[in-house]
Amino acid sequence: MSPTVTATSVPAPEPGNALPTASSTQAWAALRRGLKARRGTLLLAMLAALGASACAMVAPFAIGWLVDTLLGDANISTIYLLLGLMALALLAGAGLTWLSRWLFAKVAEPAVGQLREDAVDHALHLESGILERAGSGELVSRVSDDSRLVSAAVAGLLPTFLSAATLLVLSVPGLFTLHWALGLAGLVAIPLYWLSLRWYLPRSAPLYQREREILSRRTSLFLDAINGRHMLQAQGWEQQEIGRINQASDDSRQTADTVFRMLTRFFARNNRAEFVTMAALLATGFFLVSGGYASVGAVTTAALLFHRLFDPISEVVTLFDMIQEAAIALRRVAGVLTSPLRAPLPGKEHQTQPEPGLSMHGISHSFDGKTTVLDRVDISVARGEVLALVGATGAGKTTAARLLAGILPAGHGEVLLDGQPLDSLELPILRRQVVLASQHTHIFAGTVRENLTLGAASGRITEADIMVAIDHCQAEWIHSLPEGLATVLGSDAHQLNPHQAQHLALVRIQLLDPDFVVLDEATAESGSSNSKVLDAAAAAVIEERGALVIAHRLSQTRLADRIMVMEHGRVIESGTHDELVAANGRYAQLWEAWEG
Repeated sequence: MSPTVTATSVPAPEPGNALPTASSTQAWAALRRGLKARRGTLLLAMLAALGASACAMVAPFAIGWLVDTLLGDANISTIYLLLGLMALALLAGAGLTWLSRWLFAKVAEPAVGQLREDAVDHALHLESGILERAGSGELVSRVSDDSRLVSAAVAGLLPTFLSAATLLVLSVPGLFTLHWALGLAGLVAIPLYWLSLRWYLPRSAPLYQREREILSRRTSLFLDAINGRHMLQAQGWEQQEIGRINQASDDSRQTADTVFRMLTRFFARNNRAEFVTMAALLATGFFLVSGGYASVGAVTTAALLFHRLFDPISEVVTLFDMIQEAAIALRRVAGVLTSPLRAPLPGKEHQTQPEPGLSMHGISHSFDGKTTVLDRVDISVARGEVLALVGATGAGKTTAARLLAGILPAGHGEVLLDGQPLDSLELPILRRQVVLASQHTHIFAGTVRENLTLGAASGRITEADIMVAIDHCQAEWIHSLPEGLATVLGSDAHQLNPHQAQHLALVRIQLLDPDFVVLDEATAESGSSNSKVLDAAAAAVIEERGALVIAHRLSQTRLADRIMVMEHGRVIESGTHDELVAANGRYAQLWEAWEG
């Protein structure tokens, strides 16, 4: 006796902050938007599928008629007529089947493509922390693997399921037209198939949900290992990461094995239903023919009708497996659309004159609800002021920078831009006024010009503006690229080194012309030979702008109007370079170590 298959027999994915999964109603509503625009094509596809099913019903009745004809006074013209009718039905059915699948494909690809584009567009407007916590492979898995399953379901599974269901609906009345007893015998199949589905459906949905989650986790591990390969090699962590990927692959294999064992048991139950129903039909037919209540041709037609259902029913059974998988995939893709965007909040009224500039007041922050990263931090940057934030790794500098840039939502406390909470500003307005540049730069597939003007309003930046920004940031090397601004960048095209990538990001900020700039170690990739060039570019970018600078080289702090020192999530010192050195505190210790 095979073991009972339950959802708990499959290893669960590691807990995390995955993107939400939509409900069935939300998922169907998301797909329906794409299908609604193609209702005419969808209707034609359904009519073609119904016509193909009707053609499939011709052969069993024709063969039954042929049997009675051969047992009686055989008429050669009748035989030719029946053979011609079957051939015509075969050709018509084949043509209508092809037509229905072609039309369904014309509906499916654009509809699912629209859903995929909506999901990506929505994801790009989410707070970056949501995607970071979910993992890089989570979104990729949903908009690629999951959307592919949905597309295959609409284009391939839907016409097959519709044809099979139509045959099933037409065959039952067909049996009753032959003899009521044959119709009743055919109805034996319904409770047997229902019991089979009742066993299968509650077990399959959790398994397929778990399978998609495990595959998503495996994709995340692969992408993270590829993107972080340099760090893994530098730290000697390759085998440890390979072990995690192998474990995820083992979990995926174990899940697939559990699903396969469940399916074989499901198929066995359906085979039993087919055997019992066919035996009931043949036994009923034997007594009907023996008593003279039905002809041999009628019983033959009944047996062929039910036998004709074997393949469609098997397809429907197989389709339930695929449909379950596709339904989970659709819910995962649509789940991206249910991820909440940051809703603008009403601006808060202040009793005093609003403070101009970018500031945070009483900010406390924790990513997991347990470990405090920031503890009642106050930071303010006036317009035109350069504030340097220094401290050891883990002091909370990057978290503070991301909060000031509006990348992370404020928990306790508030972050203000000219007295208005960042949460009350629409994202496009906020992004035009406050721009964050970190050491993690990304070059998008496209030309240098497209990379530089990314994020700018359409048509706002001219060629002259680009040339001025390049000159201002001392990035003349761009002109020496193979095709200058038209040089195509990307993994399969011209590749920039880390120094050039960060320099390009600084030129982009200059073109965006924000009021405030947050530089989170934005020149960290420069080696000793390039540090002066990137430092000069960074200085040019923050010129006449309010700026928060997190410097990986302490020498950069001397350019700041003010310096804050952070330790364990708190600001412990604040002042100018000379004041802090004279105070002989933590900053003085860091400066002495740097100079030494």
